[in-house]
Amino acid sequence: MRALITTAFIATMLSAGCTTAPGVIHGRTVELHQETANDGETLDAFVVRIAPRALQASKTARATVCGQVEQVAGRHTIQLKTDGYVSDCGLPQSGLPYLLVNGTAVDARENHFSLANRDRPGYLVTPWSVKYQDATGVRTVSSF
Repeated sequence: MRALITTAFIATMLSAGCTTAPGVIHGRTVELHQETANDGETLDAFVVRIAPRALQASKTARATVCGQVEQVAGRHTIQLKTDGYVSDCGLPQSGLPYLLVNGTAVDARENHFSLANRDRPGYLVTPWSVKYQDATGVRTVSSF
């Protein structure tokens, strides 16, 4: 009986999309890859250029992917990572812009910023668009 209940529980978790890709463990930060802007590339152009690869990383990990945009040698750079969670990715609390990638979104109703990050500048990448928010509001940078 216990084996039947365990099997039913695992099947329910799998069908609900509660698993992550092999090697990604909930709560353990996994560094995925680093991106660097081209010379003279604006932050908006940089984020739009890397958005497809970031979306694919999120889809492959079956989790939200994020990173903080920093300046290295005068160019924007970002280290993308995941904590293995579908609805969250631990961002450092700073004033620097962030990138949050939700490649696991299945409905356009998920194409919005979370309340947790509403007070800081950042980008949201979903299968539908790239958006930017700061203290002045939200704008769509690019649509897919």
